Amino acid sequence: MKIKKTHLYAVVVILVLAAAAFFIYRAYPDKNAEQKLPVPKEWSVDENGYLEYPSDRGAVLFNRENYGQEENLTVSRIIFKSKGADIYGFLVLPTSAAELLPGIVFLPGAGVGKEIRLDMAKKIAGLGAAVLVIDQRGTGETIGIVPSLDEDYAAFASGNEPFQHLLVYDALRAYDLMQSAPFTDSGRIMLAGESLGGRIAIIAAAIEPHINGVLAISTAGLDFKGGPNQSRNTFLESIDADHYMPLLAPRRLVMMHSAYDQIVPLNSAAKTFSKAEEPKQFVLVNDTSCGHGYCDSMDKGMVDALDYLVDIRSRTLITIPET
Repeated sequence: MKIKKTHLYAVVVILVLAAAAFFIYRAYPDKNAEQKLPVPKEWSVDENGYLEYPSDRGAVLFNRENYGQEENLTVSRIIFKSKGADIYGFLVLPTSAAELLPGIVFLPGAGVGKEIRLDMAKKIAGLGAAVLVIDQRGTGETIGIVPSLDEDYAAFASGNEPFQHLLVYDALRAYDLMQSAPFTDSGRIMLAGESLGGRIAIIAAAIEPHINGVLAISTAGLDFKGGPNQSRNTFLESIDADHYMPLLAPRRLVMMHSAYDQIVPLNSAAKTFSKAEEPKQFVLVNDTSCGHGYCDSMDKGMVDALDYLVDIRSRTLITIPET
């Protein structure tokens, strides 16, 4: 059977056009196809169980409102953006300063609002520091539903960002805000926290090497020993302060604890402290009226700790009675 030349030419033309169309499509893919490319995650947990966030987190969007002025201090209400949430806080500053101030981000314990720790923030600011105390997610003005540990692990196992990790990110953004402020010394920004806030402060400082140091009050790690579920092990390691302790050095660490803490036993705090490298200090408060969390009996230890961590000297406006 003979094929007419005209038919042959037609077949060749069709093949050439089809090939051309294929290469044009490969060179200029459909825009919808580009949108289907995977988006890089803004958080991860590595094979060793360490939480990771980008080192360049960008500028912090925030609002600042006047809240009040007392003697030599001014108090502002701060609202800053952090991963889909508005984080509320109080910024307390001396009304005047001869030099850039050290910056202290304070993370209260679970369920403890910024108003409860405002007096403490004023005491610290009176030493000559800028202090930002925040409502953590699910507390006070900062909205959020606090999940159980099992619920948070379920989120992690399904590839979603756990609540416990978001608390760490919020602390990092609070640090970013203080680090970029025109009134702070960017090389002297530290994190402080009590109970849950202390654990979050340790983890955030461990993964952000520019944070100057940590003051952890009434806190301890999980003392996690591991289990048969490797995925759950990885999650629990990622939120365990014990796991991060060796990463703090050469930054300084101060742990402060009451001998009468019934929520976090003293031996638990001591065990966590033992996992940290030097330089470090442990401050024991032996006062029966001081239980879990920050108390007035910690004032003198607070002054000494801040001097050790961010070099505050000869500015103490708090009078500590001799005992």
